[in-house]
Amino acid sequence: MAASPSELVARKLGDLPRRSGVYLFKNARQEVIYVGKAKDLRARVRSYWQGGRDEGRLICRRIDQVADIAVVVTESEKEALLLEGNFIKQFRPACNVEFRDDKSFVSIRLDPGEPWPRPVVTRRLDMPEALYFGPYANARAARQTVRVLQEVFPLRRCTLRECRERRRPCLYGEMGRCLAPCCAEVSAEEYGRMVDQVVLFLRGRGEELLGDLREQMAAAAGRQEFERAAVLRDRIGAIRTTLEAQHVSSSATDVDRDVFGLCTVDGQVHVAVLFVRGGNVRDAATYRFPAELDSEQAIFGSFLNQFYARNRFIPAEVLVPVPTEDAALLESWLCRKRGRRVRILRPQRGPKRRLVELANGNARQAEREASTRRERAGAEVQALQDFLGLRRPPVRIECFDISTLQGREAVGAMVVFEAGVPERSSYRRYRIRGVRGQDDFAMMREVLTRRYRRCAARDGAAERLPDLVLVDGGRGHLSVATDVLEGLGLAGCEVAALAKARARGGRRLAEERIFLPGRADPIVVPERSPVLRLVTRVRDEAHRFAVSYHRALRRRATTESPLLGIPGVGPKTARRLLDALGGLEAVREAGLDELRGVRGVSERVARAVHDHYHRPAGPSGV
Repeated sequence: MAASPSELVARKLGDLPRRSGVYLFKNARQEVIYVGKAKDLRARVRSYWQGGRDEGRLICRRIDQVADIAVVVTESEKEALLLEGNFIKQFRPACNVEFRDDKSFVSIRLDPGEPWPRPVVTRRLDMPEALYFGPYANARAARQTVRVLQEVFPLRRCTLRECRERRRPCLYGEMGRCLAPCCAEVSAEEYGRMVDQVVLFLRGRGEELLGDLREQMAAAAGRQEFERAAVLRDRIGAIRTTLEAQHVSSSATDVDRDVFGLCTVDGQVHVAVLFVRGGNVRDAATYRFPAELDSEQAIFGSFLNQFYARNRFIPAEVLVPVPTEDAALLESWLCRKRGRRVRILRPQRGPKRRLVELANGNARQAEREASTRRERAGAEVQALQDFLGLRRPPVRIECFDISTLQGREAVGAMVVFEAGVPERSSYRRYRIRGVRGQDDFAMMREVLTRRYRRCAARDGAAERLPDLVLVDGGRGHLSVATDVLEGLGLAGCEVAALAKARARGGRRLAEERIFLPGRADPIVVPERSPVLRLVTRVRDEAHRFAVSYHRALRRRATTESPLLGIPGVGPKTARRLLDALGGLEAVREAGLDELRGVRGVSERVARAVHDHYHRPAGPSGV
């Protein structure tokens, strides 16, 4: 049965243009709940209020929540495709698939156009003339590959600036692990041959590389260049040892391709992607989305659009497991973005179909692993409720920690666990503003107040309250948390404090303990229990998040110039002063006329710097 639109929606439905564009559905609070694109806006948008709708889609089931419609007209479907992805990232609609790429994709770049090329790990693909190898879902694997290259092929390791400034080889050059192009100890031709060998290595053409090296070794031995032949012999042995064996190979061709797989189970869609480069599977990644958002074909199509909208390598072929309505449009866009032909294929038989089945198998494996993790996390959440006697299962846990060094660069952090799993998009960091010195209780009070004041003001309508507030500390921290929540009218929130196990002289004096309101004694958490696994995982994640922010602020404080603390002095002015006067000590001792004489420094800034360092001392005893 067709839904009846509101008066405002009905009026806007009558005014829709017959042009391509993007439409935004909004609820009564003017929040965007769905973004879509259309070749014909009038026909597409009106179809939501007509009979025969696909009730499997979340937006169709929630169409009665649409209180307003906004449209953006575009010149073509291709523009609508790009704009849809931008709006999804901007508004994060509840009824859309939002692709948040948490995979740390990196590539290895080799630029033949620069002097003395060398392999580097990069996340940017902004040099069209360079060669890129990857992507690697694991950045550690990419760096390990570069280390292997550096051990086998003695290319330069210094930056170009360091290379140009050298007058003698670096330590690697002295050890024979660098060809030392900085000191002209190798010809451009020989260095170029070494770069070609690295390219063969990275493309997985190991046998071709070994054959080439064997020919060079034989030729060197024939010329009685036995030292050169010995070097090549050792390199051949090292390559045999270090060349990564490929476990899966595509027998179709050596074309670069991305292969996608799909699995839908228990309300979750799992997408797997295999990165095939040079005919070999180089790496893989998996993603997960709620199936209730849409059909798996629609979810996959939206995922594919957002996947390639990011700055990533575009292969010659994209193999997909299901048909997508935007395949031709996406193919045209990818061709323009890559600068060469790109084909989106759904193979039905042969080697390419077997690759898609392999990707589907990876998606099914990801689903099984996720299901196991969900079951384990669910059991831990239930065990925590039973252990602490909570009124409801602590599905959403918010944990707080403070990190500081004798009161300096003090920060607070909040991490969120949903059903026993980190929800990183909800993490928050707080820089302590109103506390001076080392006062953990006051810092915790400030952080908790800032976090829950908004919830109290909006009566929980905008932000969901947690089922359990967990603070890292003892009875004092628990008292602070209880006071803050009661003062904000949120006394219904469950609160607990987790105190670390104590040790002295290498001997443990106490186990992990949990403090609860209204209990005189803490509860000792049994070792190797599901409760201990959950609470320590949450507490350790909060500690990691807080410490990483604290360390970042400390690094920033140690690298920034003290001049930046003077009103009116920014990074450029500080650099001008330091360069012109020869260092910070010279700036401190400079007179007002000297400061005025620095190019780009105004009278006001010069006086501010002079007064900062030459402020007269106050009367004695004041």
